[in-house]
Amino acid sequence: MSTVDEEKLKQLKKELEKFKKGETIKGRSRTTPLGKLFDQISNKIDGFQLQKDVVGFLYNNFGGDKTETDRIYKRRYVIGQILDSLSEINKLSMKNKESSMISIPLYDIRIVGELTNILIIHGIYSVVPQGYLIPLDQRKLKNFKIQTAFERIDFKAGAPILKDILCKMTQIFESDSDLKDLILVGTGFTDTLSIAVLFFFSSDEYRQYLDKLESKSSTYQLLSFYSLLYRNSKQNPKYANFVLSLLTKQILKPNGMESLIDLVMGLREDEDIDITKINYVVQVIISSKPTGMSAVEYFQNIFTQIYKLLILVNRPLMNTILVEIINDIYLKNKAVIIDFLFKEIWKTFNPEPKKESDDIVLVCGVDLNNAFNVCLSISRSLNRNNQEIINELFEPVLLKLWYYANFQKEKGKDYGIVVNLIKNIIILGDTKHFVKLIISNLINFQDKWVFGTEDNNLTYIKCNTNEVYTNKDNKFLKLFDEIDFYVDSFVELATKLNDSDSELLNTVLIIVLDTFTSKSFASNLDLPIQRVIDLKLIQSLLETFRIEIEDTPIAVLFFTNTYLTQFFNSKKSEPDAELRVIDEENDSDDEDGEEAIIQDSENVIALVPVLEIISELRPSRDDEKNQLERLQTLLKQNNASIPTTIKPFTDRIVEIDTHNLVLKPKIDAFNIETILKQINDTSPSIRVYALNNLTEHALSGKTGEGNSNVSVKYTVNLLIAQLKDPEPYVYLNSIKCLVSIISYDKSFLGVLVDQYSHSPKSIDEKLRLGEVITKFVKLNGKVLKQDQVKEIITMCINIARSDSKLQQRYKDNKDVRMKMSALSILGISCSECGYDIVPYVSDIVDLIHGIITFEDSVELKRAAVVIVNDIVRNEKGLGILENYGEKIQILLEFIAEKDTDLLVSGFAEDALNSIEESFQKKLKISG
Repeated sequence: MSTVDEEKLKQLKKELEKFKKGETIKGRSRTTPLGKLFDQISNKIDGFQLQKDVVGFLYNNFGGDKTETDRIYKRRYVIGQILDSLSEINKLSMKNKESSMISIPLYDIRIVGELTNILIIHGIYSVVPQGYLIPLDQRKLKNFKIQTAFERIDFKAGAPILKDILCKMTQIFESDSDLKDLILVGTGFTDTLSIAVLFFFSSDEYRQYLDKLESKSSTYQLLSFYSLLYRNSKQNPKYANFVLSLLTKQILKPNGMESLIDLVMGLREDEDIDITKINYVVQVIISSKPTGMSAVEYFQNIFTQIYKLLILVNRPLMNTILVEIINDIYLKNKAVIIDFLFKEIWKTFNPEPKKESDDIVLVCGVDLNNAFNVCLSISRSLNRNNQEIINELFEPVLLKLWYYANFQKEKGKDYGIVVNLIKNIIILGDTKHFVKLIISNLINFQDKWVFGTEDNNLTYIKCNTNEVYTNKDNKFLKLFDEIDFYVDSFVELATKLNDSDSELLNTVLIIVLDTFTSKSFASNLDLPIQRVIDLKLIQSLLETFRIEIEDTPIAVLFFTNTYLTQFFNSKKSEPDAELRVIDEENDSDDEDGEEAIIQDSENVIALVPVLEIISELRPSRDDEKNQLERLQTLLKQNNASIPTTIKPFTDRIVEIDTHNLVLKPKIDAFNIETILKQINDTSPSIRVYALNNLTEHALSGKTGEGNSNVSVKYTVNLLIAQLKDPEPYVYLNSIKCLVSIISYDKSFLGVLVDQYSHSPKSIDEKLRLGEVITKFVKLNGKVLKQDQVKEIITMCINIARSDSKLQQRYKDNKDVRMKMSALSILGISCSECGYDIVPYVSDIVDLIHGIITFEDSVELKRAAVVIVNDIVRNEKGLGILENYGEKIQILLEFIAEKDTDLLVSGFAEDALNSIEESFQKKLKISG
């Protein structure tokens, strides 16, 4: 390489280094009109940051009349020049349809930023009174830590400046240029919007500006802006209420609720979900009704939005949050949820035929499918603790869902998802009532409407025209086919219930048998076709689940004892009971006697398959033996009243030898096998149901040495394993359960700390473990032992410190998210653990200093500075800082003065102020 080439290379490197530092590069070739314009602007504003009188400096550079002495005029002239420059940049950066290139080069974006910063500080913040703008220290403005000292002027005198800005900037935001795209999402837009709000507050003529600007922004951004503006304008109640009305207007937009939830819950920022924030969303919903709008119109709007969001079943996190909101509002005022959400679902599944209409379609396929999706979304995020809301919602539609599932099955469609929903409703709701409701209405005989299939293969609801049957014979043939079909479906449902919990099968059997026999003792309610259905159902269930019944027959034995006791007592109460027994023994031809025998046989015919199973039983548990012996005694005492239909089976039962049985201990009501089956269920709600039951059992103190399979250790490990569940409803409840368990038995804290910092688990699982530790420390910080505090703080420092051995061994700990999580836990520990953090303050201060000095992440710097505030908030704060006060004060003062990030420096100033306030309080108390 020649010497000339080397010289050129050195020169190029030098120029690039200047560019990296943000310096003005002289001598760059500027041939385009836009490039030349940027050169001119740069020459005029260069060096303004170093000036005490920025307006005077720029006035002279822009060629203002040097004889002018009016400072207001000078300011308006400078702002006018800035606006003209931006307007010219806007004109030259209009988008070219034939090119996708951005016309404003990267090195000129800095100049745009400087122009808008001058506009904001010296054109807006210097004029608008405090309380009408978002304070500068709350602005998330990157590299905005420039000289922000400015001269405040009278609002009335400066109003023309604001009007100039509003007019010119609105024109830019309405254009289609690269400049508009650049400043729309950054500095400039919200400031212009602030002026529009302020002027519209005083005069309706400025509404057009507000409407134009709002149309250029998203609902999410507007909610964010108005929320912050409202929070900072409360010292002026009238203005605050006006801003609140603008905020409410955004909530009532079609995507208002979605944007509100995104904003409050931090979904777009990928923040950890804090369910407690839902209370704020609920408060906003309840308190944001506009004064000119009726409550009916308002809630109709809100819940129409919620309904549409719940239709989207593939958004589990949003649905989990929505259901939590619904549950919170339901507990406060159930009528709101019933009237504006539940009734919409009920109306879809149980439509009224249209009067004076030839249209036989009552609910189209899309609407029916949407209503089902809403039911599904709600059911996936409710558990047994929400039984009231489950019963309220699903009781009116359970039968409709049952008929819907059978129609889907009949048409060869995917009906399993509907059956699973029904199963979940039965498990989580009023189990006995819901099972009885279905078996008592197994087949739909009387509805005014039926299901049909559209051309697009979606199921819809139409008027029942009764055209299915062509004659009486066909009607009965079809009916018996339907009975078999629906009985098979119920057996399938019972199988799913049994797969989830074997105790549910016993519940189903008892209800089915009891339903049949109760009708036998109330002949006026005894419908022949219903008896056929009941008998078919009993027969199918006993045949299908014979093995399960033989394995745990206690429910069948209990039922049989109850029924036969009732049966024999009814026989004794009849005046001709003795005569009928004699007639039966003598095989009398008397018609009344034959009728009695037939009636007796019909009353107990359902017992034949039950007694057959019992006659072959050999009880294996003490409670089963007791029930069998009770049945034997009952049969012996009433031998003469036993109908011939069941006599062979009762005789075999009486002969069973119950004295030489090998018995096992009574089954514990808590069954870990059931829990494990439910944890693997396809429905999130059933998985959470299992986790809650497991946690309650562990907290009850019933686990221990005698039952190691369900010890606290086993429970903790099982809950940790569920943190990887993809469903938010499951992992959020796993976090809650783990916090409860670790608070109950703090000896397992070490397990969580180890899994959090040393395990090969995924980042998501570790962050969720971090959430458990954070919540645990919030609840228990003041009662933790010294070694437990040491374990937590040491772990946090090792993860957050960039050169720690822990990071070198576990690369995940280098992830910014893990560092942020560790700093969050450290901050909570500093504020909650009292004097126990004293031995580690020096290390914590060193950590903060290291992060501020060496870390590139602004988020980490902010988190590190906040920890100082956390220490100050500790009830022993000043005592803890006593030996490190000077070191911390020097560090904070340096950050407050030198850091280029406003939030970092702002947090440092807050920490200094907190220290000063605490010091003053201590002096007052001492004095």
